[in-house]
Amino acid sequence: MPHFCCGEPFDWEAFKEHMGFSDEELRQWISDPKRAEATKKMCSPEMQRKWLIVEVVKSHGCANGLKPGDRLYFKGIGNLDPKRSSNWCGHNLLFLPLVQDAIHNALMQGKDPNEFLYPNHFSCVDTTLKYGWGYVESKVYVVDEEDLDKI
Repeated sequence: MPHFCCGEPFDWEAFKEHMGFSDEELRQWISDPKRAEATKKMCSPEMQRKWLIVEVVKSHGCANGLKPGDRLYFKGIGNLDPKRSSNWCGHNLLFLPLVQDAIHNALMQGKDPNEFLYPNHFSCVDTTLKYGWGYVESKVYVVDEEDLDKI
Protein backbone atom coordinates (compact mmCIF):
# COMPACT_ATOMS: atom_id res chain seq x y z
CA MET A 1 0.00 0.00 0.00
CA PRO A 2 1.44 3.41 -0.89
CA HIS A 3 1.90 6.18 1.63
CA PHE A 4 -1.17 8.35 2.18
CA CYS A 5 -0.94 11.56 0.16
CA CYS A 6 -3.25 14.56 0.43
CA GLY A 7 -3.10 18.23 -0.45
CA GLU A 8 -5.07 21.10 1.09
CA PRO A 9 -7.56 20.97 2.59
CA PHE A 10 -6.37 17.87 4.38
CA ASP A 11 -8.87 15.00 4.18
CA TRP A 12 -8.85 13.60 7.71
CA GLU A 13 -11.62 11.12 6.91
CA ALA A 14 -9.59 9.59 4.05
CA PHE A 15 -6.53 9.55 6.33
CA LYS A 16 -8.55 7.72 9.00
CA GLU A 17 -9.64 5.12 6.46
CA HIS A 18 -6.11 4.68 5.11
CA MET A 19 -4.73 4.19 8.62
CA GLY A 20 -7.55 1.88 9.71
CA PHE A 21 -8.32 4.19 12.65
CA SER A 22 -11.53 4.32 14.60
CA ASP A 23 -13.21 7.70 15.17
CA GLU A 24 -11.70 7.77 18.66
CA GLU A 25 -8.19 7.00 17.39
CA LEU A 26 -8.46 9.80 14.85
CA ARG A 27 -9.64 12.20 17.57
CA GLN A 28 -6.62 11.23 19.67
CA TRP A 29 -4.34 11.69 16.67
CA ILE A 30 -5.68 15.13 15.80
CA SER A 31 -5.80 16.29 19.42
CA ASP A 32 -2.00 16.59 19.40
CA PRO A 33 -1.36 19.79 17.40
CA LYS A 34 2.25 18.88 16.58
CA ARG A 35 1.27 15.45 15.30
CA ALA A 36 -1.62 16.87 13.29
CA GLU A 37 0.65 19.45 11.64
CA ALA A 38 3.38 16.86 11.03
CA THR A 39 0.81 14.56 9.43
CA LYS A 40 -0.16 17.23 6.92
CA LYS A 41 3.49 17.78 6.01
CA MET A 42 4.39 14.07 5.85
CA CYS A 43 1.40 13.28 3.66
CA SER A 44 1.75 16.31 1.39
CA PRO A 45 2.33 15.83 -2.34
CA GLU A 46 5.59 17.78 -1.93
CA MET A 47 6.93 15.27 0.61
CA GLN A 48 5.74 12.28 -1.38
CA ARG A 49 7.72 13.53 -4.41
CA LYS A 50 10.97 13.33 -2.41
CA TRP A 51 13.02 10.15 -2.74
CA LEU A 52 15.57 8.87 -0.26
CA ILE A 53 18.38 7.05 -2.03
CA VAL A 54 20.76 4.72 -0.20
CA GLU A 55 23.72 3.94 -2.44
CA VAL A 56 26.65 1.59 -1.87
CA VAL A 57 29.91 3.50 -2.35
CA LYS A 58 32.41 0.94 -1.06
CA SER A 59 32.26 -2.82 -0.67
CA HIS A 60 34.78 -5.53 0.06
CA GLY A 61 34.03 -9.14 0.89
CA CYS A 62 30.24 -8.77 1.06
CA ALA A 63 28.74 -12.27 1.07
CA ASN A 64 25.48 -10.85 -0.30
CA GLY A 65 27.31 -9.33 -3.23
CA LEU A 66 26.56 -5.66 -2.60
CA LYS A 67 28.74 -3.51 -4.84
CA PRO A 68 29.21 0.22 -5.48
CA GLY A 69 26.24 1.65 -7.32
CA ASP A 70 23.66 -0.69 -5.77
CA ARG A 71 20.76 1.38 -4.45
CA LEU A 72 17.62 1.39 -2.38
CA TYR A 73 14.87 3.82 -3.40
CA PHE A 74 12.35 5.13 -0.86
CA LYS A 75 9.45 7.23 -2.17
CA GLY A 76 8.37 9.90 0.28
CA ILE A 77 11.57 9.06 2.22
CA GLY A 78 10.04 5.94 3.77
CA ASN A 79 8.24 3.72 1.25
CA LEU A 80 10.62 1.20 -0.37
CA ASP A 81 10.24 0.79 -4.12
CA PRO A 82 11.37 -2.82 -4.66
CA LYS A 83 11.16 -2.53 -8.45
CA ARG A 84 13.79 0.21 -8.56
CA SER A 85 15.89 -1.14 -5.70
CA SER A 86 18.81 -3.56 -5.77
CA ASN A 87 18.87 -6.74 -3.70
CA TRP A 88 20.09 -5.82 -0.25
CA CYS A 89 21.61 -7.24 2.91
CA GLY A 90 19.91 -6.76 6.27
CA HIS A 91 23.25 -6.01 7.91
CA ASN A 92 23.40 -2.83 5.84
CA LEU A 93 20.04 -1.56 7.13
CA LEU A 94 20.80 -1.04 10.82
CA PHE A 95 21.28 2.74 10.68
CA LEU A 96 18.64 3.42 8.05
CA PRO A 97 15.74 4.24 10.43
CA LEU A 98 17.91 6.85 12.17
CA VAL A 99 18.82 8.42 8.85
CA GLN A 100 15.20 8.39 7.68
CA ASP A 101 14.06 10.14 10.86
CA ALA A 102 16.77 12.80 10.51
CA ILE A 103 15.79 13.43 6.88
CA HIS A 104 12.07 13.57 7.70
CA ASN A 105 12.76 16.08 10.46
CA ALA A 106 14.96 18.23 8.22
CA LEU A 107 12.35 18.32 5.46
CA MET A 108 9.55 19.10 7.90
CA GLN A 109 11.57 22.07 9.15
CA GLY A 110 12.08 23.32 5.61
CA LYS A 111 15.76 22.35 5.44
CA ASP A 112 17.56 20.65 2.57
CA PRO A 113 18.65 17.27 3.98
CA ASN A 114 21.46 17.03 1.44
CA GLU A 115 23.06 20.08 3.07
CA PHE A 116 21.86 19.44 6.61
CA LEU A 117 22.53 15.73 7.14
CA TYR A 118 25.91 14.88 8.62
CA PRO A 119 27.21 12.29 8.52
CA ASN A 120 25.54 11.15 5.32
CA HIS A 121 27.40 7.83 5.16
CA PHE A 122 27.06 4.69 7.23
CA SER A 123 28.49 1.20 7.17
CA CYS A 124 27.08 -2.25 7.65
CA VAL A 125 27.51 -3.92 11.01
CA ASP A 126 29.87 -6.57 9.72
CA THR A 127 33.38 -6.13 11.03
CA THR A 128 35.52 -6.86 7.96
CA LEU A 129 37.68 -9.90 7.36
CA LYS A 130 39.61 -9.26 10.55
CA TYR A 131 36.63 -9.98 12.84
CA GLY A 132 33.74 -11.16 10.70
CA TRP A 133 32.73 -10.99 7.07
CA GLY A 134 32.86 -8.10 4.65
CA TYR A 135 32.44 -4.37 4.74
CA VAL A 136 29.93 -2.16 2.96
CA GLU A 137 29.74 1.63 3.11
CA SER A 138 26.67 3.51 1.87
CA LYS A 139 25.74 7.14 1.39
CA VAL A 140 22.27 8.63 1.62
CA TYR A 141 20.79 11.55 -0.26
CA VAL A 142 17.43 12.94 -1.31
CA VAL A 143 16.31 13.67 -4.86
CA ASP A 144 13.12 15.11 -6.27
CA GLU A 145 11.02 12.69 -8.27
CA GLU A 146 11.68 14.52 -11.55
CA ASP A 147 15.43 14.01 -11.03
CA LEU A 148 15.36 10.25 -10.41
CA ASP A 149 16.50 9.37 -13.92
CA LYS A 150 19.49 11.71 -13.61
CA ILE A 151 21.24 9.70 -10.91
